[in-house]
Order: sequence, then C-alpha cells, then structure tokens
Amino acid sequence: MTSPIFLRDLPYEKLQELSENDIQQILKAENLYWKNKPFMKYYIVVNGAKTKNGGLIRASGYSPKFKGISIALVGDEAIYADGTTAKIITGAGEALTIRDHPVALIGSHLDNNDEIIDSPNKSVYICIYHDQPKPLGFLSNI
Repeated sequence: MTSPIFLRDLPYEKLQELSENDIQQILKAENLYWKNKPFMKYYIVVNGAKTKNGGLIRASGYSPKFKGISIALVGDEAIYADGTTAKIITGAGEALTIRDHPVALIGSHLDNNDEIIDSPNKSVYICIYHDQPKPLGFLSNI
C-alpha cells in the first residue's frame, strides 16, 4: 500500500498553491489510507477484567476512572478464588502511562505467568499499525 500525500507534510508554499478541490481530494485519499491500513486493537483493562486462569483484576482505587470504573495499571493485582494474588507486570509501555505507570491491556502478563484476556471496557483501545514498531515496553518487561 502506498502512502498518499498528507496535507500536514506539505510545505506552506505548496499548500497555498492547492485549490479547494485539490485539498478535498487529498483529504479523501488520506482517509482512505487510514481506513484500510492494517492495525491491531489493544483494549485498556479496567477493574473487574479477567485472566486466563480465573483471576479478577483489582485496579487501585486511586487510578483514574473510565465510565466510573478504575483503569488498571502495571503493578495492580489480580485476585484468585483461592485468595492468592498476582501483580500485572506488562502493559502499554511508553504508549500510555498514568502517573509513570503503564496502563494494563488485554494481553498483559502477570508475575504468575497468567494473562489478562477480557475486560469490561469494550470501547477504549490503543491502535498499533502492523507496519510500525511497537512502542518501547509495549507488552514487555523492558
């Protein structure tokens, strides 16, 4: 897939030469490009998310909230039916942090080798395009 000409990349002099029709055509091409570019959605984890091994995420009550539910961060815990807990150890890395803590995502790992697989949040996500490198620390312990 080739990249269209992006208005934001054109020098000021070139922008002045464009007609209204030229601008509309470039905007249509940009929209088509972004609409069809392959990407992966990584949903943000909130309190009450589930892990593969049956744990429930217990986000800190001090975390910012989304629709009234606390957002989970690296360092927050999952609690299991037997009373054990495990800490979230991977998240969004530099892509999204709150108070210097990466936000947890579907796919985040815990220190007991468990993984977050579902979250009540179904609308807020990080979009990573397939042809772009992942941000530093994204779902890794780096």
